[in-house]
Amino acid sequence: MSAAEKYNGLVENYTADVYMRTYVETLKKNFLFKYTHLVPRFVLHDPKSDEALIETLSTLSFTYPNNYLQDIKNVTGTLTGKKDIDMIPFYLLNINVYGETTNTESFFMPVRFSTARYYTYHLRQMQFENNKTYYTVEFNPIYSNQKLLKGHFVIESGTWRIVHFSAEGVESFSNFSFEITMGNTWITNYLPVHFVIYHTANYLGNVVASRHLASMNYNNVVLRVNEKKEKILNISDFFRVRLDSVPVNNDSVFWAQNRAIPLQAREVEVIRNYEKTNQQKPTEEKVDISQQNGKRVQQFAQRMVMDSRYKIKSTMIGYSGLLNPLMLGYSSIDGVTYRQKLSFNFDLKRS
Repeated sequence: MSAAEKYNGLVENYTADVYMRTYVETLKKNFLFKYTHLVPRFVLHDPKSDEALIETLSTLSFTYPNNYLQDIKNVTGTLTGKKDIDMIPFYLLNINVYGETTNTESFFMPVRFSTARYYTYHLRQMQFENNKTYYTVEFNPIYSNQKLLKGHFVIESGTWRIVHFSAEGVESFSNFSFEITMGNTWITNYLPVHFVIYHTANYLGNVVASRHLASMNYNNVVLRVNEKKEKILNISDFFRVRLDSVPVNNDSVFWAQNRAIPLQAREVEVIRNYEKTNQQKPTEEKVDISQQNGKRVQQFAQRMVMDSRYKIKSTMIGYSGLLNPLMLGYSSIDGVTYRQKLSFNFDLKRS
């Protein structure tokens, strides 16, 4: 825990390219599911499909002590609306495993002396690999609270840095868990490079699960110069996702080159089904238009050859039709005749 206090303020600033992919699956739904979209920022879901996929590329900038700015650069997938992108948990990417709390103060982290009184610890495993010893420490909250987590972390003997951190917690109507893997180069040893986030929402008989995968590639990391420790006020904490408009980019070649985590088989199928559905939509629209035009022609033809009636307020108007074959007649005197009938029926008010 002494090492955690030192590593907490190790980095002065950095920028990183972030690739994040979100897979959403509706596991259970009832008649109330169709009203989910009416509740703002409630559950990320696709009201038209049981599965959805979103990919984003962004730039994350950090400045000590807790200032984060994430610019969304490219978006693709089956859900690309701004309200959908806003519900992706980008805020979890700024978790500092060495901090006392998360940036939003949503959770108390378990590796500091100041928060250790809220947890119990147990050495689960000791492993020797590549001439190094690794310890897996399990932690559990001493009582149930939404600000406390449970899980485990792996620390490296000697440096006492965290190489892997896994935790789970509970929010209103949902459960979540996340896994953080730290880097293995000298500059990323104390920074996260991979995230796996699971979230399951259970509400009113509906169950929606999502999985978020993220990879971070650091471009510029500046370490802090040892200075006298200063009191950090919460007013300096800042996190913002900048997304003025959704930068949709559906270029498959671009994503094949910039996708840091390969698509899984199920995700490929979701994209194919989505593209197939979109290709069918213009055809279906054309069919609908042709059907509507056909109905109009049919209605016009019926009005031309059949009796039709129209009601205007209290007046009923009847017309035999312009080319009604029933209006044809023949007599030896007049020969072939064609009649047309126009009738009016008035409802007169009684005095």
